[in-house]
Amino acid sequence: MKRSILSAAIVAAVSPAVADEAPGTDSDSATLQPVQVTATRLSQTVDEALASVTVIDREEIERLQPRQFTDLVEGRAGVSVSSAGPFGKQSSVRLRGTESDHHLMLIDGVRMGSATTGGASWRFLPPEEIDRVEIVRGPRTSIYGSDAIGGVTQVFSRAGREGPPRVNAFLGAGSFSTWEAGLGVAGGTGRTDYSLSVSMFDTEGIDVQDDVGDDDPDGYDNTSLAGKVAHRLDNGIELFGNVLYSEGRSEYDADEPGTGVPYDQAYTDFVHAALRAGIRVPLTDRWDTEFTLAQSRDEGDRVTEGGVSGGSVDQFDTRRDQLTWRNDVRLGERTDLIAGVDAYEDRVDSTADYDEDSRYNVGVYSVVRTELGNHDLEGSLRYDDNEQFGDKTTGQVAWGMQATDALRLRASYGTAFKAPTFNDLYWPSSGPMSFRGNPDLEPEESETFELGARYSASLAYVDVAVFETRVDDLITGFPVRENVDEARIRGLEVEGGHDLGPWNSRVSLTLLDAEDRDSGDELARRAPVSARFDLDRQIGDFSVGGTVLARSRSYEYDFTGEPSRLSGYGTMNLRAAYALDPEWTVEGSLTNVFDRDYETQGGYNNPGMGAFVKLRYQQQR
Repeated sequence: MKRSILSAAIVAAVSPAVADEAPGTDSDSATLQPVQVTATRLSQTVDEALASVTVIDREEIERLQPRQFTDLVEGRAGVSVSSAGPFGKQSSVRLRGTESDHHLMLIDGVRMGSATTGGASWRFLPPEEIDRVEIVRGPRTSIYGSDAIGGVTQVFSRAGREGPPRVNAFLGAGSFSTWEAGLGVAGGTGRTDYSLSVSMFDTEGIDVQDDVGDDDPDGYDNTSLAGKVAHRLDNGIELFGNVLYSEGRSEYDADEPGTGVPYDQAYTDFVHAALRAGIRVPLTDRWDTEFTLAQSRDEGDRVTEGGVSGGSVDQFDTRRDQLTWRNDVRLGERTDLIAGVDAYEDRVDSTADYDEDSRYNVGVYSVVRTELGNHDLEGSLRYDDNEQFGDKTTGQVAWGMQATDALRLRASYGTAFKAPTFNDLYWPSSGPMSFRGNPDLEPEESETFELGARYSASLAYVDVAVFETRVDDLITGFPVRENVDEARIRGLEVEGGHDLGPWNSRVSLTLLDAEDRDSGDELARRAPVSARFDLDRQIGDFSVGGTVLARSRSYEYDFTGEPSRLSGYGTMNLRAAYALDPEWTVEGSLTNVFDRDYETQGGYNNPGMGAFVKLRYQQQR
């Protein structure tokens, strides 16, 4: 009953904006139809995609004034975040109730993630260097390969466009001894677009754990460099390249194992980077081909100092070298084909004594989309050959129908898989973790059904989706890792928004039933109900707004399977901005206005109320 009431309330909040749409308005003029490319590697509006997609553009990023990347995505439809504290601490970003390592991160097309833990380092993404975020919910393994059981989030760094060089800069400070600064330039000629920027973020943070380590705040600093260039030749060939590089330190609390003595210092020195270069060639009027070379780095040195032993250094570095060949073919006026090859090699450099320290994966994929009157059909198929576990074939089919000018229906079915990590396979029995690896593990596998509907008007939209995902051969076990668990995840997602005059709103609701099929327990840290509401208003040169986040209770489990309860919570953030003139803007925000105590991961604190201010400069042309 409570779920039904909450669902009705969210829909009611969005419905008035839709009802205000004047009869006969042309939906093609909609202002809420951003273009995305992640769902199928085809450039499509969100309305055209046969998937559940959320796009966060640069305008929205600046309006929300996030301190960290997870502030942008937390509470969005199908998205949940749990973290071991704020500001650069270990964070899990789950899509549709699947594990965080079932969620693939791309940066400008570069595949990211740690080969040892399997997860992506969401906590190190610098919001000021991001131009756009695309979240695609639902399986995408048949397009991108392993890890995309729950979906894909692609982050695009800032790019230049034609025009003279424009300088942008910012300087900010606030609670928890936080400061940030950045400087960039972007522009373009008729043939070349370019962008280059650097940003810095530093905070003393908070004491993340009360009963572990020392009582000092656990700080975080991040220095990031981003660059992007594209050059077009006379014959239509395009050369392009991009880099997003971050490095810094994140402190945490730790006691020495076996003694319980707090370390004097515990921190991770990290490097998080995506590099790519490529060439795009128009072979014919209907056929473009593209070659890219890329590398991602996810490096972390975990350092402890003091204690009884004096401390230690544990190194876990992943380097992923990637080669892609992609072909875009227009088979007809209403039919497109994308086909290509993805190849990458993971290399691990670690103080842990893994039996293997590298493996390759080669994937061949194809995507076909066609329009038949009011109906759209889409299919994708992929074959992966992995050095460790052999081959795997995945596929997906989707159907869409334009029921009315404003209403679009869709349905899809897809299979996916997640390859075992190096920790799952090769973790040495003498290591500090409680388990040891098993080289005979098979990939985790899933199948997902989805039904969805999207209503789009010129000033508003509502998107509703229901889904069921079944995951088999989940990797768990103690002391030896095994393919033993099965999970069933069912859910309802509602997302909506409107841009009406000076008002702007976005609203999200997720209802989730995530069950371990063996034990019957809820999956850990999956809240059955979560919601987010963003509301902003422009008043002349002023803008004001706020974000409300709500999340119901959830559970987590110790090694014996004993549950502990994480209480539900609600938080509110407020923000304002004032344009001093066309180039200078001052921003201010209050986070966790009611100073709530809450946990998204047991035993780890989140910040109380905080205040931040920022001065932003954007040179006008």
